[in-house]
This record gives sequence, structure tokens and C-alpha cells, in this order.
Amino acid sequence: MDDQTVVMFVGAVFITVFLMSQVLIMPSMSSSKADRKRLKQRFEHALSGQGVSQQSIVKVRALDKLPIPIQKIERLPLMRTLSVLLEQSGKAGFAYEFVFIGLLITLVVSLFVWIAFHQILWTIIAAIFSIVVPIAWLMKQKTKYLDEFEEQLPEALEMMSRTLRIGYPFIQSLKIVSTEMEGPVSKEFALTYEELNYGRNVDTAFALMIDRVPSMSLSAMATAILIQKETGGNLSEVLLNISGVLRGRFKLQRTVKTLSAEGIFSAWVLCLIPFVMFLLFNLINPHHFDALYEHPDGYKLFYVIGFLEVVAIFWIRRIITIDV
Repeated sequence: MDDQTVVMFVGAVFITVFLMSQVLIMPSMSSSKADRKRLKQRFEHALSGQGVSQQSIVKVRALDKLPIPIQKIERLPLMRTLSVLLEQSGKAGFAYEFVFIGLLITLVVSLFVWIAFHQILWTIIAAIFSIVVPIAWLMKQKTKYLDEFEEQLPEALEMMSRTLRIGYPFIQSLKIVSTEMEGPVSKEFALTYEELNYGRNVDTAFALMIDRVPSMSLSAMATAILIQKETGGNLSEVLLNISGVLRGRFKLQRTVKTLSAEGIFSAWVLCLIPFVMFLLFNLINPHHFDALYEHPDGYKLFYVIGFLEVVAIFWIRRIITIDV
């Protein structure tokens, strides 16, 4: 293989594996978009305004302690998007810190590749790789954080139900959950409790919580609580019923993951077979594809194969995704 073919092959393998890691091994179940939209509509008006008043008070107070130039950087659109991703992945710190560390790592990796190979193309590929990997890692952490939160949520609701039965107010039950439990539930309920203590109304506090944790289960819980607040009723019983429903849903999700594991493994095999066979043929007979390389339109075949690989990945994802 010549240098151009090697670069194309390595790039195609990287893109395919990256897409598969992001698409195929994500949870193989989701909720209907219409259901998610309907559950979130109630909270949209709470965050529809602009300005600091519609941001988390806890976060605004932390930003106010930063130097003015850093505050301006943090409020850039791209930095806000990254900040939301950091929150959703459960990571502390500011977006500018993540960007600074990422740029430093990219610089070190690119410099090392340049010193080792003295090739601008490989240096650019290494730089892109160094930028993409941390973002992919954050996306993985977001999925893990959300899964852990949803797994803990039924237990948190049961704890809230018990505290309400013995006479604690609703806001105090959030604090008890944050102190007695650990992990994402403890952190998110503590932030919501602080928002309420700063004077936020329940609608806005839950809307901010859903913005940090885009969970279908959390949206359903918050909607039920707000409806009960308006119509009255036994909130303790409502929370207990929601907990039972969420436990059943989580059990079903685990079953779906188990049953779809075979399909995901088959998807990995099917998507990687073309690259493995291409590599094996080149190792066995280096001149096997000479006719393809020498043909004027030979490299167009690589682009077609790459396009079909991407289509196949998303099509398989569509097949193994189940609404629950």
C-alpha cells in the first residue's frame, strides 16, 4: 500500500470505530420523541427567558468569582455548549479549564508525532484525534452519569415518600436525599435544593435540573410533582407509585440491553469485516489491489465503501433501538 492508501485506511478505521463506539454501544432503548417533547413542554416556559435570571444561581455565583476576561470567555456560545456537556457528564469545573487542558494535550501529542515522523499529515491527524477523543470521553461520561442517575432515582423517590409521611416538608425531603444518598442523585438533588433556597420556584428549579439531567424518568417525576402541587393529593403516595413504575421501566431496559447485546456484537463484526479483509489481503499479497490503485477512479470506491459503512452503522442503530 502506498502512503495515500495507508492514510485513507487508518482514517476510515478510526472514523468507523469512533462512530460505532458512539452509536452502537449507547443504550439500545429510547423513548418516543413525541413523549419526551410532551413531558418537557411544561418546563419550557420556565427557561424560555434570557439573561442571568434564567441560569442556575449556583453557577452564576461561581462565575462571578472568576476574573472578568474569563467570565466573557465562559459566556461564549461554544463555551456554554461545552459547559452544559460538562454538567450533564457530572464533571466539576469550568469549560475554559477543559479547553485549556485539551489544547495543552493536543499541542504535546502533535509535537511528539512531528518529532517522531516529521510528516505534517500525521501531525494533523494526531491533533484531530487529540481533540475528538476528550469530547467522545465526555459523551461516554454523560451516558454513564445519566444511567447511574436513572438507576438511583427510584430509591430517591422512595426516600422522599418516607420523609413526607413522617412530616418533613417537600423541600426538606430533597435535602435528606442529597445527604443520605451518593452519586449523581445526591449531587443533582443538592443543587435543586440550593436553587429553591435561593428563591427559585419549583417549576424553574426542576426545569434547571432537567436541563442538567435530560432524563425521561426525571421529566415524568417532575411533571407528576407539579401536577400534584396544583391539584392536591397525597404526594407521598404519588412518589411511591412513580418509583414502582420507574423500577419496572429500568428492569425492562436491562432486559432489552441483554437481548440486544447479540445484535450489537454482530454489528461490530459486520462493520469491521471489510477493513480486516482488506488488511489481510494486503499482508498476504501486497500487489493484490494494484489494479484498483492504478485505475483513475479506483479511490472513488473507497469513498463509496466509507459512505455505505456510515449508513450501515446508523441503520443497525435504528434496528436495535427500542422505545420503552
